Amino acid sequence: MPIPDGFVLGVATSAYQVEGAASTGGRGPSIWDTFTHVPGNTHDDVPGDRGSEAYARLDEDLGILADLGVDSYRFSISWSRLIPDGVGELNPEGVDYYNRLIDGLLALGISPNVTLYHWDLPQALEDRGGWANREVVEWFAAYARRAFELFGDRVPMWATLNEPIAIWVGYGLGFFAPGIADPKTGRQAMHHAMVAHGRAVQEFRASGATGSIGIVVDVWKRHSVAPTDENQVLADEGEDESFRFFFAELFAGGLSGRQVRLFGRSDTMPHIAPTDYEVAGTPIDFLGINVYGRVMVDSTNFNPYWWEQADTMPGGNFLSNGTELYPDALTEAVQTARSDYDVTVPIYITENGTPVDDGVVEDGVVHDDDRIKYMSAFLRRAIEAHDAGLGVEGYYAWTLLDNYEWTAAYSSRFGLVHVDTDGTFDRTYKMSAHWYRDVAHHRRLPVGDQ
Repeated sequence: MPIPDGFVLGVATSAYQVEGAASTGGRGPSIWDTFTHVPGNTHDDVPGDRGSEAYARLDEDLGILADLGVDSYRFSISWSRLIPDGVGELNPEGVDYYNRLIDGLLALGISPNVTLYHWDLPQALEDRGGWANREVVEWFAAYARRAFELFGDRVPMWATLNEPIAIWVGYGLGFFAPGIADPKTGRQAMHHAMVAHGRAVQEFRASGATGSIGIVVDVWKRHSVAPTDENQVLADEGEDESFRFFFAELFAGGLSGRQVRLFGRSDTMPHIAPTDYEVAGTPIDFLGINVYGRVMVDSTNFNPYWWEQADTMPGGNFLSNGTELYPDALTEAVQTARSDYDVTVPIYITENGTPVDDGVVEDGVVHDDDRIKYMSAFLRRAIEAHDAGLGVEGYYAWTLLDNYEWTAAYSSRFGLVHVDTDGTFDRTYKMSAHWYRDVAHHRRLPVGDQ
């Protein structure tokens, strides 16, 4: 299967997960620095200070990207590396680091795709209320403006937020940083994030920066185990509380009546200022969709924290890591955006991947056949969606390097490239990296990949 002309093949990372250098280079602390140093919050109580040491290994990682032959590298800016206090003075060392990264990519013919926010709010702003404080809207707008001024002449593609549902997990459930378990606060923080997104888009338009701007939302469609009314209600609620919350504010003029009733029953309806929906719905140039699979809903065995039992739910084809291989999730996510919300802008699959227990590197080879099987199936669906006229214009593998996977620390490995997180942090290609390099260089998905 040929890769269509103009179809972007990329890889993605995020600042907190890969950069490391948590207290060097002038960087200020983020909420994840604070959160991961609290015992009990992460796997084996390992903090994220080292990431994948990408800050110190910039040239090495640029060489890997060049060798892979990808069209684009999607990464995020650490807000507290650029502006240590969240507002105020720039950090010259942070500016220099991102200039070197961006210029290094351009010199290699790799297009930078920059995310402004991938979950790592400066701790200084959290101390002032964080995403629950309405002032965050203008804090974020000011940060975005500085980023556009600094890098907007060279970055062709920007995303404001990555997976804003993580704000709910951090403020509503307490499982992520900053560790607040208050559902009403969580819903308000989610809404503030959408208004902040809209203000950042407005700043982009005013800055004169070239290129395009959008947002990245993860879509987990709910499927009923059995066609019962109870299952359908749970499926609707699960979607309304997650990706449809963001789609409604982005594309539908505001939360639906069904959502308002749902949040009213739980007393978690956020306060909406008069112009909020207009700002949140400021037109964007593209939509990024992160897609990994589906959620099976069973009212007789219901757990709202569905990820805790994802590997025990009924489904179809399961990989050795317990993940269901359901590539139709990609097609369904794109069709939901197009059909339910009349999204007309280009869509990019901005994350897709699976964690595989890669074991010990032997003879310089890391075997991860299930990752290849998984990625090839989803990449095939992305190409099919493009060819069918659904406007899917690219695919980004998650992720380039084994990284610090949030609360899972180093126990969950998504990387195409193995990182020795137990020792040297040296990089070693996995078989999936060789496979993806071949796909990128030959611009073709092998016929046998299903």
